Order: sequence, then C-alpha cells, then structure tokens
Amino acid sequence: MANSRKQLLAEVQNTVWRALQRRIQEGDHLCVGLSGGLDSMVLLALLQTLAPRGAFRLSALHVNHQIHPEAQRWQEFCQDYCREQGIPCSVERVTLAREPGESLEAVARTARYAAYARQAADFIALAHHQDDQAETLLIQLLRGAGLPGLSAMPESRLLDPQSPSPRLLRPLLQVARRDLEVCAEVLHLHWVQDPSNDQRAYVRNFLRHAVAPVINERFPSWTAALGRSARLIAQAQGLLDVLAQQDFAACADARGIRVLAAMALGEDRATNMLRWWIRQQGAPSCHQAQLQDWLRQAHAADDRMPELSWSGWVLGRFAGYWQLHQAIDGDWVMPPLAHWPEGAIQIPGAGRLVHEPAMGSGVRLELLAKGEISLRRRQGGERLRPRLGGPTRTLRHLFQESSLPPWWRDALPLVFRGEALICVPGVAVDAAAQTGPGEPGLQLRWEPFYAGRRT
Repeated sequence: MANSRKQLLAEVQNTVWRALQRRIQEGDHLCVGLSGGLDSMVLLALLQTLAPRGAFRLSALHVNHQIHPEAQRWQEFCQDYCREQGIPCSVERVTLAREPGESLEAVARTARYAAYARQAADFIALAHHQDDQAETLLIQLLRGAGLPGLSAMPESRLLDPQSPSPRLLRPLLQVARRDLEVCAEVLHLHWVQDPSNDQRAYVRNFLRHAVAPVINERFPSWTAALGRSARLIAQAQGLLDVLAQQDFAACADARGIRVLAAMALGEDRATNMLRWWIRQQGAPSCHQAQLQDWLRQAHAADDRMPELSWSGWVLGRFAGYWQLHQAIDGDWVMPPLAHWPEGAIQIPGAGRLVHEPAMGSGVRLELLAKGEISLRRRQGGERLRPRLGGPTRTLRHLFQESSLPPWWRDALPLVFRGEALICVPGVAVDAAAQTGPGEPGLQLRWEPFYAGRRT
C-alpha cells in the first residue's frame, strides 16, 4: 500500500515535470500562487523537489484578500511554511471594491490576477487540476459558450497580452484532485481549509458537491474525459485562430478591416475573424447575437455609421472600414499648460498627445515654449488658416477631407495659444504657427484609446 502511494507520487511528479519541460528554460523564475489550501501546497512541494532537476528558481506569492476572519492566519501559515522550507515568499494584501451587481468571487479573482501580473517572475504557477478543468468546461457548456470558452483553462498563457507580464502555468491540469490528496499525505503536508469552498451558492461549489458525485457514480473517469475534450477543443480553436489571422492579413490595413473584403469571406469566417481581432486587442468577447446583428448592418447604406458597444469597447463602421476602439471620454477637461512638457501629454479617459522633433515642419517650437498654451475639446465653429494667404477653413471641412472617423473627432485635443487655434494634431497647423525652413518645430500626433492593427 505504501509503495503504491509512493509510486503515485512519482507519477504525479513526472506529469508535472513533463509540463515544465514544455514551457520553462534553465534559470527561469517560477512563482507559485500559494493560498495555503491543499492544491497549492502540493504544487509548491512538488516544484521544490523538481527545482534542482529543472535548474529554475522557486518562490511563492500569497494574496491576502482580507475578506475572511481567518485571512491573517492563512497568510501567516504560508509565510511560516515557506520560511521553514527556505522558499522566498511575498505577500500582497488587496482591498476589494465591489460594484453593484458584481460577484465577490469575480472581484477577488480580478484583484488576485492583477497581483500576479505585478510579479517579477517568468511564470506564475497555479494549482488548477483535472477536476477544476472539468468543472470549468461544464460551467462554460451551461453558459452556452463558444469554442474559446469550451477550451477551458490553457496550460499556459500570458497574464496580460498587451504588456510585459509573467506567463501563467498550470502543470497540474492532468492530475486528479484525489491524487493530490494522496501526494499531500505522502509528503506529510498540512494545509488550511477555506469554508467558502463548501458554500453551494457558488456555481463551481454546487457542481463539485451536488452534481459531480452523481456523474461519478456512472462515469468514474469523467474528469479525465472532459479534460481530453477541452484539449481537443483548444486544438480546434487554434486552427480557427490561424484561419482568422490569415483572413485578417487579407482584409485589413492600418485603418481597420475592409467591410467588403470581410463580407466576401462569408458570415462564418467573418465572425471568426472578428472574434479573433477582438481578443487580440484585449477586449472582452461580445455575444454571438450581437455579432450576427452587426454583420447584418454591414449591408446598410454607405452614409450610415452603425456602432456596436459592449463592456467599454466600440466596434464602428466608417468609410468602408470596421474600426475597433475603447470607449472614449469626450468630455475631458485639461488645465492650461504652464510650459510644453518633454513627454507625451496624457488626456484622462481619451488618449495621449505625443510630439516628435522636426526641422522645417510642424508647430514652431519657440511658439509652444512661450506658454499660454491650452488643450481643448471641439465646441463647434472653430477655424484656422492652413495655408499662408489662403482662406480660413472650418474644422468640419478639414475633418471631412482628412477622413477622420466621428469617434476620433469628438475627443481630439485642439491646441490653442491664448484664444487662437494653432494646431489640430494630425490634421492641420495654422499658417501663423507653422515652422519655417530650417526652424525647429514639433509634429503633434494624437493617440486615442484606439485598437489599431495589431497581430
């Protein structure tokens, strides 16, 4: 009996080792998300035994959510264990701010993953196991999720695709929880018990305590079977992503996706490409019904500019293109500038105004350095003279000629000196403010919260 339990421990170690070999390199830093529960304690202990073989550095992070009376005791338990084992352990205490309608579980997860993203590590190792994966797939099926959701939890992914961050690593996804319990006993581990894991009000706990035992009576290997299904679905989604990337390369340019080219693909491929593009920008997915309605609007008259809005993002159509961007605050207000700053000017909720040195073009540098400069939103009726000796032009006509989409125009910062409009970034510079031949100037460019072409 003892030998069989030690043999099981060796099999689990080998499973974890194979997962590490697929991802890590010598010298990598692995940080374990350590809650103090059985799963994460076993993962930390297993990685500690494998660290010499893999030549990786090991540490732990405990996130204290400060929402349970025992939270401080759990934190100290993790710190004491790591101190005894000689494993570096850091703690992040997070404060949860829940909006009306938000679940505490979701808010806690967001805060926890934000803490993971702040770590100076190559990988954040999490103890999600085979049973967690099966439960996730069931939950996604019951929610009517598409293939990305049914792929469940990947073994590894970037925490934040839009910025440098550690990768998540889940080396226990092919290990059943009952096997982790055996490993904990063989390794003589102790752990903490979170009573919230028994509260059936949470969907995952309900499946674990009320549904899983019933399924297990007839299908004892169901968690392994659903784990295989999730992997197969992930492979299928990977192939669809490759197709979407190819379609995007054929249908898109710096202005967005060409509507006619996208619709020529057919509804299914166009939808697949849109879903891929939305994920690439870090935007949350939108419902299938919303995308289907959006594709129907692709056939609307050319002078119409429909928009699809969800979760702080907007998909719009303008001048024959689909353009994706974050919702922009068109009501921003900026205080006057005492002097022109060296770096970009951040406009809260809208974007940033950047500049580049230029000789003989742009706005005269000495004019900006004199002060009395302010950034203002468009109010209507603004005019400037883009050509010396030429007529003054309204902003409306300049915008039309520049083919700027309406959502871009509404929050574009206009540069004034005193009460005189001297520059519309990316559109025109007033003749009186233009740099002469051989004079130093600045080219001003506005970068709104815009999801341009990223692959």
